[in-house]
Amino acid sequence: MNRLYTHSLVKLTLLLGALFLLANCGRPISPENPLKREKINDGVSRKIIVEDKFEWAQIFTRIEANTPDGEQKFRVQIRSKQDSILWAAISDDMIGLRVGKAIVIGDSAAFTSTLLGLDWTGSAHDLAGMTGVEVPFPYLNKLLRGQLISAESAMRYRFDTKHDTWVTQYAISGNRNVTVALDRELHVKHMTISDPKEIVDIEYSNVDERTGYPMLLELTLKSRPEYTVKIEVSEIRTEGPYNTPFSF
Repeated sequence: MNRLYTHSLVKLTLLLGALFLLANCGRPISPENPLKREKINDGVSRKIIVEDKFEWAQIFTRIEANTPDGEQKFRVQIRSKQDSILWAAISDDMIGLRVGKAIVIGDSAAFTSTLLGLDWTGSAHDLAGMTGVEVPFPYLNKLLRGQLISAESAMRYRFDTKHDTWVTQYAISGNRNVTVALDRELHVKHMTISDPKEIVDIEYSNVDERTGYPMLLELTLKSRPEYTVKIEVSEIRTEGPYNTPFSF
């Protein structure tokens, strides 16, 4: 009788374990609830939640741009509100002199510089064309925070054992395709944005533990590999709201 009881108990335990695995197989995972397994098989598919928990952010950066024309270094203070405002105060890295101020609100943009005697207003698209930045400015709010652009917060990813990352691909407007790789902690490690004119690669590293935002971003263009931009973050604040002083 005891042997029969023990056998039944084992079967019940195995059944409950199987049911538990089945119940959790399709459950989304997130940085707060990651997949806790040392070994994850290649091609394993899971729905992963990547979302920004902070409405406002103030990020202090040092930007270094290298081009065939030379090297430029700036200190840039960035204030942003999710999906609506991107504000930047730009200073010369060597002497700390304010070079200019820019703002993007939705589809509208403006740039002013007392030093250059320039006041400009237009669309965010025009600003991208004027500065030569290939990535549309509305995306920068997301990219600087290490967030996905034009994507649902929960998406399907597959595990790539070779690179130890979760990978997904999706299409967005403007005939653009996005490839994203997350590390095991489910923070963005790499992003590629491609369209008929350009392919932009962005490497993320040194994640801030509190916010999950990257502390280092390195951007390269496929068509111009000699053109690189490195963004080093020295401080991140999220208390907000922050002032974004500017008049169009």
